[in-house]
Amino acid sequence: MFMDKKEGLDEIVERRDIYYPAFGIYGEIAGFYDFGPIGLRIRKRIEDAWRALFVEEIGAIEIETANLLPEQALKASGHVSAFTDPIATCTVCKTPYRVDKLLEEFYEKSGEKKSASEVKRLNADQIAERAGTAGLKCTKCGGKLSKIEKFNLMFKTTVGQGDVTAYLRPETAQSIFLDFKNLFRSQGLRLPAIISQKGRAYRNEISARQQLVRMREFTQMDTEIFFDVQAEQDDLGYISSSEVLKTRVRFISAGEENETEESLENLLKSGRIPNTYFAYLIYLEKRLLMRMGITEDKYRFRQLEKEELPHYSKGNVDLEISTHYGYIEVAGNAHRSDFDLSNHSKFSGEDLGVVGNNGKVMPQIIEATLGMDRLFFALLDNAVSDDERGWQWLKLNEHMAPYTYAIFPLQKDEKIIGKAKELRSKLAAKGIQCYYSETASIGKRYAKADEIGVPHCITVDFQTLEDSTVTVRDRNTTKQDRIALSEIA
Repeated sequence: MFMDKKEGLDEIVERRDIYYPAFGIYGEIAGFYDFGPIGLRIRKRIEDAWRALFVEEIGAIEIETANLLPEQALKASGHVSAFTDPIATCTVCKTPYRVDKLLEEFYEKSGEKKSASEVKRLNADQIAERAGTAGLKCTKCGGKLSKIEKFNLMFKTTVGQGDVTAYLRPETAQSIFLDFKNLFRSQGLRLPAIISQKGRAYRNEISARQQLVRMREFTQMDTEIFFDVQAEQDDLGYISSSEVLKTRVRFISAGEENETEESLENLLKSGRIPNTYFAYLIYLEKRLLMRMGITEDKYRFRQLEKEELPHYSKGNVDLEISTHYGYIEVAGNAHRSDFDLSNHSKFSGEDLGVVGNNGKVMPQIIEATLGMDRLFFALLDNAVSDDERGWQWLKLNEHMAPYTYAIFPLQKDEKIIGKAKELRSKLAAKGIQCYYSETASIGKRYAKADEIGVPHCITVDFQTLEDSTVTVRDRNTTKQDRIALSEIA
């Protein structure tokens, strides 16, 4: 029974509560999701893989910071004035639209791929002009759209009795910049210094959609490299720059539509990436996707056009993964220069410069921000498999699977159940996480384990009590083998 990837994923996600709209009993507010036990476990696998590379291996320190930022900090960062999207509202049904996305979709449906790709490079006036020429209307009722206005994407609030204005942070990076100088001193850091964190960020999206692709509350995994632009660029951790620069990636250069396969060394020499630290982060992202089991034909790196760049950036390269929604951005790599530290120094009156190799310096910053939710969605989307077994299932590798084993007692017999629970406890003591179930037929339990991506099912039966062997079923092949318990636990 074949269904397309989207239908298959939707069915698995809904049936197993992998993720679902938040506060559903009061009616859904788009852009907010909760994660069930299976989804949470898979997300933790992604987080562990990220931390192994972007904290431990690269030699970063990791912090955790507050979700609220004072208005002054976000004025300094430019978010109060520049963190906006073009919005228009239907004059009839009052549905709001992000006009650049609406225009892009209009061109794509019209088969004008070149015009669709150009939208990313248009400024606000050009978007308004083209929207008028295209005659964009409300996609729900066909009503006329209002005049385009700028809409700030941050959630605004007040602290205490309203005397302090603050915002839910639109990115995790700013908190790292605010803490940088204290951490540099207290942790005995030297340049290049690397600080990472995983945390929540918030954006009041005009039209949250496409499930986890465009959310209003989401998780970022952020790494910031602070360096002295005048100093020689060092190797990071035990990774040599020569190894990094040999790495090849699929790349789309600014102004181009087609991909080429390039070495990071060539990208560096041509100026499409700014320095070796930037190359390190792309190298680590490629290794993260390998760990996640996402094959090289499913992702690419894209250099942003000048008009696409965030207000703080001197150059960005996005990591994009193919899904049934098309390619989606899952990570942004940015050269932030000294924009953030210099502005926070100016607005706060606190000098955030530190001592580098050649005296006092205001560090420049290279950044990699990965979106956990989009990575998680892309992983699931690319893991959906369909074969003759009659149901769709998640072909997750063992690094990403929510459990290593599923343990099933074949009959509802006290001795068999006791043996199965004993096996689960022994494996748990070794740090091996197991899914356990006694309910439903063994066939239905196999199907459920397949759906949530468990690689191996262990069935305990009467023969287990006699000779200490169990049946082990492989998820990918459905092949079953009889092996000794001692080989497992």
